[in-house]
Amino acid sequence: MDATIAAPEDIWSPSWDDPFEPTADSLDEFAELADALRSVQEAVTRSRPSPDAAGRAARTLRDLAARLAEFEVDEDEQISGRRWDLPGRGQTVTPPLHIDEVTETRARGHVTVGRFHSGRYAMNGGVTPLIFDEILARLANSSGRPWARTAYLRVDYRAPAPLGVELRVEAELAGQDGRKRFMRGAMYHGDVLVAEVDGLWIELKPDQTQNISAIGRGAEESS
Repeated sequence: MDATIAAPEDIWSPSWDDPFEPTADSLDEFAELADALRSVQEAVTRSRPSPDAAGRAARTLRDLAARLAEFEVDEDEQISGRRWDLPGRGQTVTPPLHIDEVTETRARGHVTVGRFHSGRYAMNGGVTPLIFDEILARLANSSGRPWARTAYLRVDYRAPAPLGVELRVEAELAGQDGRKRFMRGAMYHGDVLVAEVDGLWIELKPDQTQNISAIGRGAEESS
């Protein structure tokens, strides 16, 4: 089980530098916010509300979004996705992946998937690559290696991944050839192989590290 620890002092100004260490549940306000959002996602998925209840809940969520919009920052200042100490890095798109063990070439973690990520009685097949990409990318970019991006992921599904139970996820840096980093991974439910993956990460050239989203917005605004 993950230990519960006090939040690191720099949680309100995290960096993009990923120490890639085992995660822990933290007692801080942002970790609580991310966990609450996951609870809402799960509750919406599981519910069959009346029209009145759905409308009231929607207005509550829109009010919350408006209040948080007052604190909007650019991507280099946001907290979500950069809380490396938390399972899921403080984001709520994918199920929160707990990192249990890390070496220079291997990593191991676990994840439990709820109905928000269901594909009818089992984990949606599109969620599996998200989980693999999370652990493989972090391993590919750890140990002082220059930043690389995903070039491809090839996932082979071996068995349905059940909901509500712990799944073990493993990753390995299988080799490197110049700017290419070859990655492998597997997901297990107990002793049952659920899925396996081969991936390729490509080390970026200096001119590829720019914010292409900002560049794209600039081109649209000038047209």
